Amino acid sequence: MNNEEIKKHYHSYINQIKDEIDPVILKMRRQKGEKWAGLAWKGPLKQFAGYAKHFKVVSAIKWTAIPIIGQALVVIASWYTKIPLWLTILVSLAVLFLVYFIYVQLYINKMATLNTKEFHVEALKAKRPAEYALWNTYLQIDDFTFSDLYQFMNSYLIPYKDGSVESVLSYSMGREEALEETIQEQGDRITEYERAVEGLVDDLDTADSAIGYLVQLITDVNTNLYRFTNGVLDFYDLRFVTPFTIYEVDGNILRKLKDVGTSGGSLPEIDMSIPQEKEYAAVTAAKSGDPYGAYVSNPYPGRAVVAFPMKMLEQKRWIWCFHFDQSDERALSLVLSNDIIESRQIRRLVHTFCLILQKSMDLEKEATHDGTEQAN
Repeated sequence: MNNEEIKKHYHSYINQIKDEIDPVILKMRRQKGEKWAGLAWKGPLKQFAGYAKHFKVVSAIKWTAIPIIGQALVVIASWYTKIPLWLTILVSLAVLFLVYFIYVQLYINKMATLNTKEFHVEALKAKRPAEYALWNTYLQIDDFTFSDLYQFMNSYLIPYKDGSVESVLSYSMGREEALEETIQEQGDRITEYERAVEGLVDDLDTADSAIGYLVQLITDVNTNLYRFTNGVLDFYDLRFVTPFTIYEVDGNILRKLKDVGTSGGSLPEIDMSIPQEKEYAAVTAAKSGDPYGAYVSNPYPGRAVVAFPMKMLEQKRWIWCFHFDQSDERALSLVLSNDIIESRQIRRLVHTFCLILQKSMDLEKEATHDGTEQAN
């Protein structure tokens, strides 16, 4: 077989596969001998954290558990105390472990699959020994690559016009230029990888914060469920997101019902028929015909108010107003930016608790009225 046939059948083929196979071989060498079981159990956590960017942490999840909690709160309250707490905790932990174990098994399958970002050679060795045995032949020589083999063949297959020193020098200069271009390409690739790593670190930091916000929200909701079950839930318990005010719509008048955690500077009564130089978010929400909208105003630099309307019992309408500083990342994530869950679900959760409290207030009024009539 002459040089032209070798170049056609082998040399060009090696050139085609070297860029695909060499990265796999190099990754296998780096991972060989590493422990992989711990990575498999941690892997799903990193996947969950990665969701923070691509569907805004947790907003793309559209956390449907919140509306389910909201709509079922009243029903839950009736039987909530009938289930032993230890049984609830035990069953919950068992379900969580089972779900997470399934995720781990799926993650291990990815670790044992070539060309996935989760790939690990030790997982391939443990789960697919036959496939690993084939690739292991390339790992026996520490510095072997198909790129080196390709360059080695180049040195023998290059066509010389003669055996002169000038011809050898000309070839060497060409080789030097090619190596310089390769070094530059590798440098650019390393720079891209460094940027990608920095982006991943930022994503992990964001995900850690988002998970912390979400855990705190679940804790607060669970506490309020206990307080409702024990008959002590009140409006002060609803400050699990930000300080707030509540207005009741009465024709063109907004009357303040509650003010919790704010500076107390909001107006006790607003006449919506009087033009304002800068309209309040509560007024905009009251005038709007959108029952699911949220409206933002900035009473002064760095401060934000987000208001939304709520349809209450007995044909009443309330306006809820979140008050927070624009530097409050947790409030921004929950109320405006949808970073953790869809902000509309937070508003639905607040609405549900308000309905529960309104109903409790009405029952107290009825009980007081009935007691007065009996006394008379």
